[in-house]
Amino acid sequence: MSDQASQEERRTPITRRRYYSPFLSPLHGSNTNSAALIILNTPIKSTANSSLPDVFRVLWKSTSFHVCADGGANRLYDATIGPSSSGDDIDDNDALVPDLITGDLDSIRSDVRSYYEKKGVPIVCVEDQNYHDLDKSLMAVEKWIEKLTTTSSSSSSSSSNGDNESNGFNQSSQAFIYGGFGGRFDQEMACINTLYSWGQKEAFQQTQMSIFDEETGVILLPEAPISNEILIRFPDIEEDDDNESREKSDQVEVGEGPTCGLIPIGARCERVYTSGLKWNLDGDMPLEFGGLVSSSNRIVDKVVTVKTSSPLLFSFEIVKR
Repeated sequence: MSDQASQEERRTPITRRRYYSPFLSPLHGSNTNSAALIILNTPIKSTANSSLPDVFRVLWKSTSFHVCADGGANRLYDATIGPSSSGDDIDDNDALVPDLITGDLDSIRSDVRSYYEKKGVPIVCVEDQNYHDLDKSLMAVEKWIEKLTTTSSSSSSSSSNGDNESNGFNQSSQAFIYGGFGGRFDQEMACINTLYSWGQKEAFQQTQMSIFDEETGVILLPEAPISNEILIRFPDIEEDDDNESREKSDQVEVGEGPTCGLIPIGARCERVYTSGLKWNLDGDMPLEFGGLVSSSNRIVDKVVTVKTSSPLLFSFEIVKR
């Protein structure tokens, strides 16, 4: 990239976007009412103390629009209603009913479909085989976001600037995808590709998109002029007050970090600038496959900032304490 192009980039106004960990409580101004969860067709495994795993429980409670991608309905049913469920999570497992089930519907079992139909859950078949069930679920989330945007615009027109605007942040919604890892490699890569391609869509320009399972997570970071700020649950810093509160509680704390990575996707990232990491990048070395990929890095500050010339995946481990 030429010096002239670099100078033009520096002159471009910067918009800050902040990733709020769903494991932080409260979510530092993040609005649960504008967060969606997509459940994929991967096992929702019980733990020693609960029929619902820790990450799944947090994501469900942190979101208000829940979509099952076809066979994801089987997984939710088995974890909350089936014989393996204990009925002791999130007040009442019977209340864990999705807002929508969609996909080509070749995986949902007849007993599961009948149960959710009786619960009044819309079940929408989209037969186009050019799209995965995750794509079809994101189509539904896209419509939901459009409704949120319309409602928000109507409300803001009669009031002053919202909290995100007054703080200089550009973010209106969140989309969490649960179950994108741990299965076949081609399916994992399809999930990553879907995250990347949908992150470029107009409707998702102000949406924080991420994929989780019980062991890892990734968030999609848009390119400059957006400057990404990331707040995770467990950075590698001393927090005496937080440690003291955990000692007084028997409940397992779950969250991201501190191990993390920066993964280039879609294109070579010519310049990446970071702060808050043990090994920061200063824009002098591109990230690309066949070259440098920043893996096994470490978060050492409460806020990590990332500015990149092309979209990146920010990955982190899931820690339970």
